[in-house]
Parts: sequence; structure tokens; C-alpha cells
Amino acid sequence: MDLLFEPGPFLCLDKVTIFFEDKICNNPVSIEVRMYFLLGIDDTDSPMSGDVSSAVSNTATLALTLGNQLESTGLARLLNISCHQLFEHPSIDHTSTNTAYCILLDSDPQKMRDIDMTTRLTLRSQSAATSNPGYALAAWNQLDPEVVAWGKSAQISVMQRMDAINLARRSGIAIAGITGSGAGVIGALSAVGLRYDGNDGTIYWMPGLEKLHGVFTQIEINQFIQFESIESVRHKHPALDDRIQFNADIKPVLKEGRIVLQVKPAERGSSHEWQT
Repeated sequence: MDLLFEPGPFLCLDKVTIFFEDKICNNPVSIEVRMYFLLGIDDTDSPMSGDVSSAVSNTATLALTLGNQLESTGLARLLNISCHQLFEHPSIDHTSTNTAYCILLDSDPQKMRDIDMTTRLTLRSQSAATSNPGYALAAWNQLDPEVVAWGKSAQISVMQRMDAINLARRSGIAIAGITGSGAGVIGALSAVGLRYDGNDGTIYWMPGLEKLHGVFTQIEINQFIQFESIESVRHKHPALDDRIQFNADIKPVLKEGRIVLQVKPAERGSSHEWQT
């Protein structure tokens, strides 16, 4: 038996496990426990070489590789991956842009240690040789306003590695630098806080996103991908049968914990009503 809950910004459980005795058949019945986990990673590519083209070291690609690995081994279900822009300063090592990534997972709480170990091994083996990778892993209910504030501060100022580690430890969040200076813990914890807050960043990956090429109606879109909202910056929504032209590099945004696809009215004379 499964008890299902709609995910939301304040809900950490996707499924709740309850054990009880069937009074009629005298058999124990269980319901699987599922919880949301946030896994932030950063600094897996090389700031010295600017090596963001390598499929091995690119942090975005590595986030997807790690998420797929966790899913294929049965440790978690990969829900989506978000990208968060952090502060850029000459004293901060980064490649072309200082961005961190957060992987949203659905998993059994008892598998958290295995998720942690898989993350360590993957970052150690696949990060660039001169990188400073780090990660932060938190259950949804471990996050608090202090971690959110950390993420927001990392977007406007230079932060320190030990401060990230101390904050994570106070909150019970697993955190570690893997190689090099381990400065990636700064961005990793920031990505976790910002993703939890739900008002920052773009979606790098979610199921079905890669299929959005060409023209679709909202009815057709709903057959293979689910957005919480499709809207313009003025909060106007396409009709279900309106045609939407999808251009390259689709980047849904996070607003109030929702994944929102932003569109704008098409140019006059177009064969479609909206475009991305």
C-alpha cells in the first residue's frame, strides 16, 4: 500500500512507510518510505584550464551522470537537476561562469549512506585533475533558513570553505571536499539552500526536457513532460491548444518551489501563438 503526497516546498516525503498488522489475515503490511534529498556539487571542472567542454569534468554533465548512476543502481529516483549562479570574483576559482548544481532525488532514507558513498567515489574518479570538487547531501527536512541564507550570500559575496562545513555540520548535512582545496563545498551547500528555497536557478535537466524541439500545444507537452506552470513574465498563460515554438536551450526556472516554463507572445504573422 502506498500513501502518496503531492511534493511541495515544505514537504519532505513522497511516500510514507507505515507498518501495521492486518487483523483479518494476521499479516504485517508495509508501506515504503520515500524522502526527497538534495545533492549539491560544485568545482568538478578545472578553473586553471577552463576545461568545461570535457564530458568527464563538466559539472553539469557530471551532475547528470551521477544522478543517472544513482537511479540505475536503485539508490534513488532522479527527479531534476537545477543550476544556480554564484558570485564571480577574481579571488574565486571558476571556469567561464561560477555555477553550482543541485540534484533532486527521491529515495529511501536508509539508502542515504550509499548515496553519500557513490557521490564521493564518482566525484573522485570523474572530476578534473586540477579541480576542487565538493558536495553537500541533505534530506529535505534538514534544511533551514540558515542554509538558505548561505546560498543567497554566496551569490553576492566571497564565502569561506570552513564556514560551509561548520554550517552543514550544525544542520546535520553531509558535506565534504573531495580533492584539491575542497572549495567546492561552498557552492555545493549554496546550491542545496537555493534549490530548497525554490526561487532561484534554472532547470538543467528533467524528464522529457530534451524532447522540446519544434512546435507543441500544451496538451501535447503534457504527454511527456510536466511543468507546474507555463506562463509569460506578465503571468499570462497559453490556452491548452495554443501552439508554442520551442527554440534551442530551454531553461525552465524555479519560482516559489514550482518549475515554470517561461514563454512570450510570438511575433505577429507567426504560425504559432507563443515561443520560448
